[in-house]
Amino acid sequence: LPPTPPPWKPTWSLGRSTLSMVIHRGGWSSPTHGAEFGIISYDWSNAKAQWAMQQPMDCQERLLQQAQMTKNANPSSHVFVYRNLVKALPWFSSVRKILNDPAYSGFFLRFDSSQPAFHVPACAAENASKCSEFYHDQLQTPEVPTEQKPHPDGTCPPASDGGCDCGVHPCGEYLWDHRNGSQLREWLIFEHILGPDGGIGSPAIDGLFIDDYWCSDLICDMDPSIAGCPCGDPVQGPTEVERHNQADMGLTDADILDLTRAWNQTMGQAQQAILDAGAYTWSLMHGQHNANAMPALLAKASCAQQLREACAGGPELKTWQEQARLVGVVLNGGGFAQLAQDIAFFLLARGPYAWLGWGTWGMCWPLLDDNGSGGVPRPAVLEEDFGEPIDKTCWERPDEPGVFVRHWTAGLVELNCNTFEAKLPAGVSHTEDFVVE
Repeated sequence: LPPTPPPWKPTWSLGRSTLSMVIHRGGWSSPTHGAEFGIISYDWSNAKAQWAMQQPMDCQERLLQQAQMTKNANPSSHVFVYRNLVKALPWFSSVRKILNDPAYSGFFLRFDSSQPAFHVPACAAENASKCSEFYHDQLQTPEVPTEQKPHPDGTCPPASDGGCDCGVHPCGEYLWDHRNGSQLREWLIFEHILGPDGGIGSPAIDGLFIDDYWCSDLICDMDPSIAGCPCGDPVQGPTEVERHNQADMGLTDADILDLTRAWNQTMGQAQQAILDAGAYTWSLMHGQHNANAMPALLAKASCAQQLREACAGGPELKTWQEQARLVGVVLNGGGFAQLAQDIAFFLLARGPYAWLGWGTWGMCWPLLDDNGSGGVPRPAVLEEDFGEPIDKTCWERPDEPGVFVRHWTAGLVELNCNTFEAKLPAGVSHTEDFVVE
């Protein structure tokens, strides 16, 4: 689908117009501090140190529990969790259930049995008799520590205690075969996406971050402007999968074209189903297609150009006002490089649906723990009440080129791109200097 705003009522509150991804691998993330954000999105690797040790693994249940704790802390916070329509991850119990069931074998891509050897192991490292005909790699996969790999990306119990438990198949990143058509598509949408057991059918979950995508060289040759082209994550095919996967599965370029088109059809229908359910997905924000998670950043050198594009008469005015947008606070080592300017830019350019967050890919704000330490506190300015914009859009002063203003009910917001100085309404605290401990 094209960029589409969420179905819920917009807010102009700066504090509620904030967003953070959370990847707290060691255990539970603080629900109290997570609930301070307007959107808080929990990654699949949240609490990985806990769920990787379970038999069987319970990533899906822990994501739901984390969402419930956050929702209880602040019912008005929009809580997102992780899903993947490219990879079939068996640490999600709903995926593991059908991966274990031969009746659903058509849902998954297979190794090419005619190959003499594969670039990834088909069997579990700790149990050579536990193998799978379904293609899977081990990137970001929990493993039993070994002398060669003492600190894997997620630690399972020792082999003597059962090892990694993802069901009857080895743990790994399996792949959905979207050529299966409507049967797989219906399961993914109605069970994996909309289901009550950790999907948006749960009252604790308001949206999803849907990861990864398929990319076809043949499609990119036909239209290089398509999002994701040229294929390079790391090669054509499924993103963030071992680069020799096409050979290991015996797929032709035409197969990858068919899989890419089928995945795209599934993704569009999933997005529409999410909107119809009154929920939202990150990929419908402007510039966030194909599992992107990078906000717009204000740069001193291009300040005037960025605002001329976003303000009255600018070519990007419509996307700022009609689509959902992400903006990041620019960082400088251990602190905020230009907090007042970033707040001013956000208030000048934003439309009804916009969120401000950590200015890096992923937008993972280092949250404080429940004891108030270990992270970065939210600046006090985020809790200030600026009211609502009086001016429909920002505008450049005709007598002062490079100076952009917008009236809010709290007063005038101004950003002088010539001097790179920001003015926020009188009485608003915006001069704090925060340092990351």
